[in-house]
Amino acid sequence: LRSALRPLAADATGGKVAGLAAQMVCHDVVPGEPCYFSVHWAKTVGIFDHPEWYPGLAPDSTLAQFQLVLHKQGAENCTSAAPCGAEALEKQLGASEAAPAARQPAFPLGPRAQTFYMYRAQSEAVYPLENINAADLAGVFWYLHREVVGSTPRKYKIDRIKRFKVTVKNTWEFWNAHKRQFGAFVAYDAGRCTTPVCKDMYHQYGFIVGCQVQPLSVAAYTSRSQTNWQCKAGEDECKAPIWYSLPGPCPSLGLSNDEISQQKTNLDVNKYKTPECLQRMPGGHCPPGLVANGDPTCTYSYEEAGEIFLDELVGIGDYEEFWKFSYTKCADGVAQGTLPASTVCVHNKEYDFDTDEGVGTSFWNGRQDKAKCAERMEKARALFRAKFPQYPDLEEPACEFDMFYDNEFSWEVNHTGATHSDWWSKRM
Repeated sequence: LRSALRPLAADATGGKVAGLAAQMVCHDVVPGEPCYFSVHWAKTVGIFDHPEWYPGLAPDSTLAQFQLVLHKQGAENCTSAAPCGAEALEKQLGASEAAPAARQPAFPLGPRAQTFYMYRAQSEAVYPLENINAADLAGVFWYLHREVVGSTPRKYKIDRIKRFKVTVKNTWEFWNAHKRQFGAFVAYDAGRCTTPVCKDMYHQYGFIVGCQVQPLSVAAYTSRSQTNWQCKAGEDECKAPIWYSLPGPCPSLGLSNDEISQQKTNLDVNKYKTPECLQRMPGGHCPPGLVANGDPTCTYSYEEAGEIFLDELVGIGDYEEFWKFSYTKCADGVAQGTLPASTVCVHNKEYDFDTDEGVGTSFWNGRQDKAKCAERMEKARALFRAKFPQYPDLEEPACEFDMFYDNEFSWEVNHTGATHSDWWSKRM
């Protein structure tokens, strides 16, 4: 993988790989192509870890400039991908090399404010996007296929996909340790973080938003853009579904697993959260009127951006009748002679994980069929566009959390680049 990302050394004569741009048809790389993988990695990771690999470039250089440098230096994925306008790009790079000091920022770019959509599979219950897990569109379909539509009735009375326009900006304290935009994913159940690392992580870095990619072995839902860097360039895993974790007030306290039921909604998930914990551990959801700014208590802000119903998506007129009464009505029809005696009555089932098919609907058939998975996602996008045209399409960011380091929660907190926050002296 590194050979595809790191520029190759000069040739045996001491010169760079030359003349490639003039010999190839120009092409500006786009998400999904192997060279785009290398270019994006160089711009978001490589330039910080190894700036000496990219002469004339800085974190704010354009993707095209990064592409040109990788192309000229013979990066494995980019030898046939010369960017268009290479001559003009060469001049820009020459000017940059002539005055390198002026292009070096005081700090790396650091945490960025990123705005994109998150999705939730929900019932009619209403609750804030706090102490909760969400997903990109591929991730919410992955969850529906694995956890929801195979249950009869649907798990947790889920009947819709809700969309949120979210802005995330994690803390400098986290960036200084990991050089990543997203932290580790942690699981939330009924308003409580159930991953053991939660307390230490939030204490060390503030209430950072985390992410995690999901395995395509469960279902073949993929994003339209690169979501995962822990993959081989060009593989489907590079566009794997994403889940997110959004820390709210007092994330360590909440309902026990025994108090959670698949068919209960509107649970009081805050009943065990103490006043002291709520005050000292307020979570990362920004106060009203603020947009995510990287403060340890303001790492994400959001607005609701519409919802679509599963029945409309799947093509079921009345879900209760579909699964509960259709067999009885059919049997009555046969008995009363309104249906032919040869009619075979069946119990409708939205999806069966073992047979990979539904009974009475074929919408969810083929969880490993990439074309069918893409078709299901596109139908959802079309419904959102039709119902909420005021919201534009937004690109999904990559989930690039790396790993936890040995004893990192015992390290001194590095506030370099951060704005002062009183929370650090009050935290639990």
